[in-house]
Amino acid sequence: MNLINDFCLADGILQGVQVLVVDNDRDSRDLYAFLLKDLSANVITAGSIKEALEILSWFTPNILVSEIRFLGESIYTLLNTLHVIKADNENHIPIIVTSTSTTGTHDQIPDVEFEEYLLKPFDLDQLVSLIQNLVQKEVKENFCPDVLEYRFTNPQNQVFVLAKTEIS
Repeated sequence: MNLINDFCLADGILQGVQVLVVDNDRDSRDLYAFLLKDLSANVITAGSIKEALEILSWFTPNILVSEIRFLGESIYTLLNTLHVIKADNENHIPIIVTSTSTTGTHDQIPDVEFEEYLLKPFDLDQLVSLIQNLVQKEVKENFCPDVLEYRFTNPQNQVFVLAKTEIS
């Protein structure tokens, strides 16, 4: 069992989840891949939109994690391809968009649907939690099976308790 910021991440929590990580920053791309693979996700990475489009010709992810800004490339090309995939086989691929820019980025793509926007740097446990929630049907019930109660504290020091209701 791993703990990131006191968030319980059981080994195998993302087993069966196919993730495509697209980021032109090698360190970010490798960090996300390392974390998600450690949680048993099948992760493919791309350093450019062009590379991601090539990968999508043979790999269908359950979720996409992508930087929004690429030098000389448009994320629209990638997102339009995902919409074509959705139209062709009715398979919606959730999108988590990341960026280091705090000004205007979210408003620059008003016509594109994406589920979440994360401003870098962000907590890695937040990324894992979002992926788990967005692809819940692919995620097995591996959420800390030996723990009966989870306690979370938000930045305002409010404590939230999630109790396990069924013991197997």
